[in-house]
Amino acid sequence: MKRLAIIATILVLAAGSLHAHLFYDMYRTGVRRPYFGMRLTGGYSYPYTIKYARIPLSTRATGFDAGISGLFHAPMRRGWFLEPQFEFYFNSLKTAGTLSEQVVKDGITEATMRTVGIKVPISLGWRVKLSRDFKMYFFTGPEFDFRFKTWFKTDKPTKIFDSTISHPLYGDYGVDLGLRSGIGFGINRVYIGAYFTWKLCDIAKSDYGAKRQRVAGINLGYNFRTL
Repeated sequence: MKRLAIIATILVLAAGSLHAHLFYDMYRTGVRRPYFGMRLTGGYSYPYTIKYARIPLSTRATGFDAGISGLFHAPMRRGWFLEPQFEFYFNSLKTAGTLSEQVVKDGITEATMRTVGIKVPISLGWRVKLSRDFKMYFFTGPEFDFRFKTWFKTDKPTKIFDSTISHPLYGDYGVDLGLRSGIGFGINRVYIGAYFTWKLCDIAKSDYGAKRQRVAGINLGYNFRTL
């Protein structure tokens, strides 16, 4: 939690330093106005390892990642913008690598892990206006991943999985920090883009879940009227 507090403090200070530029463009010049938007996301997920109750389950896993999010687009000077998002997601992974000895002894050949949670990406980006109705966006920034619930299912019963449902909450469980970068295109109010997320570290380690999560995906969305 100490690392989480340090990171949060740095983000707050950085946001404060941008405050004057942000509100100058938004409310005094009126050239570019802030707006809310929504996004549907879908991606291919491939973490290094997945684990259950501190036991490495598999050296590799693959699956999909889907979510729906809301965002606030805050323009700044010279095409720059700040864009925090709040995303509800569902992730499903299936073992694809070498299983650990602990589960092989029980005859398990396949396991599936499903997770629901909230991601909070905070992106700093740059907008290029190609025409009146066509724009290009580049962005990157930290992504906080709060895993709320995880299910495990194996193809055979095992003593290791006496309870196949865990409830890791933020705090001591399931809080990760990643880096999300991508590119997007806006046509009038419609948005389509692609992104890649690379997990950097465990802010609060969990006995359950994916390690070094990586997600490559696309998103489709709509930008509402400016404020």
